[in-house]
Amino acid sequence: MTKKSKPLNLDEFDALDWDEEDAEGSNLAHILEHDIDDVAVENVLDDDWISVEMVVNTAEFAIVGPDRRWDRMLTLLFDTSHKQGNWLRPVTGWESEPPELLEWERVTGGKWGGRRKGRTEQRRKRRT
Repeated sequence: MTKKSKPLNLDEFDALDWDEEDAEGSNLAHILEHDIDDVAVENVLDDDWISVEMVVNTAEFAIVGPDRRWDRMLTLLFDTSHKQGNWLRPVTGWESEPPELLEWERVTGGKWGGRRKGRTEQRRKRRT
């Protein structure tokens, strides 16, 4: 069922809910498929992220924020854990698209000087 994401309030959550990587339906294994690890998720949550509104299927919350370790901006989706209501469960994520990056710049008043997805893809195409 599609719905709009809600603003994330970290004060409502005490921990992140990660599955073991080899568990069936593991959220950690899924997010690793997108070249994002648990450290990147924690880095974004510890930095200057914003809530964004987008259509979601399996998540409640969507945020955009920097993963400065890899000089990239990430869009991350979360849900309230089914295991415990005060745990935040990462669902999926990706390197932010240009509109998501522009929204982060608009809300924070900052200018992202790191890697931009479009430019990275253009460079890859030129090399091949």
